[in-house]
Amino acid sequence: MSKIFVALVVLAIAVAVQGCKDSCLGKHDGHYPCICSGPCHRYYKCHKHVIVKYHYCGDNTQCLIRGVCGSCQDSCHGKPNGDYPSLDNPRPFYYHCENGFLSFRTCHPNEVFNAWTRKCECYEVFCEKGDGLQPSVCGNGCGGYVMCEGGFAKIHRHCPRPRPYYCCHTHVCVSSSHHCHGGPCGRCGH
Repeated sequence: MSKIFVALVVLAIAVAVQGCKDSCLGKHDGHYPCICSGPCHRYYKCHKHVIVKYHYCGDNTQCLIRGVCGSCQDSCHGKPNGDYPSLDNPRPFYYHCENGFLSFRTCHPNEVFNAWTRKCECYEVFCEKGDGLQPSVCGNGCGGYVMCEGGFAKIHRHCPRPRPYYCCHTHVCVSSSHHCHGGPCGRCGH
């Protein structure tokens, strides 16, 4: 057997034993923090949608920040067990604290970690426009809206049946998307 094949088998067994979910599927070539249990300074390299190698930053006080090793802001020091938004890595990453140990996690595609609910949720792109009422793009069709705060959807709401369309411009529910001055919200063109 070739050395590469043996190395791949050993890596596959290690991943299966750990229950590790590190993946390069849908990711560009580059370095990504490990989402498996273990030290926060561990990361992996993706090349052509395959993990080619695991690495460690210099010491336990460094972690991978936007593809480069640097001083970690994420910490479990003094925090209860649970999930926290990552200061070191952008959404969809977050980190989990368990008895003082930190491990990075990631949300499913099209989801981000919501700091308010401490859960992965559908990414409400309109919350990037600012705080306040915005249309919802996450499974609510044209009749949903959200209260955005700090770039996240804090409260999800649906328009009532007699007025099932949310108007972005007036921030009210209307009976027809044609009753919305300036046109309907986003993809809602009924």
